Amino acid sequence: MARQSRVHCPHCEAFLVIDLDAGVILSHEAPPKQEEKVDFDARLEQLKAEKERSADKMAEALRKEKDKERLMADRFSQLMKKAADTDDEPMVRDIDLD
Repeated sequence: MARQSRVHCPHCEAFLVIDLDAGVILSHEAPPKQEEKVDFDARLEQLKAEKERSADKMAEALRKEKDKERLMADRFSQLMKKAADTDDEPMVRDIDLD
């Protein structure tokens, strides 16, 4: 007769029946379902907090985008001024040497 063992899974709370000689699972008993109690007031407060956080993140992103535009314009004007101040000759391309 095959040796069997009933094993409890601590992760999912299920029970497995294992054939020790063959090393296979013979059956599986699902854990009893536990229903969560929903507190609608608490969930409503969570939703309000999430909405406020998302609004704050959006405002921060808009502020950064506006600041980024200003920084890029400043950097562009600095580079244009630097390019105007230098007396570099135009680059000689290979095609111009013909």
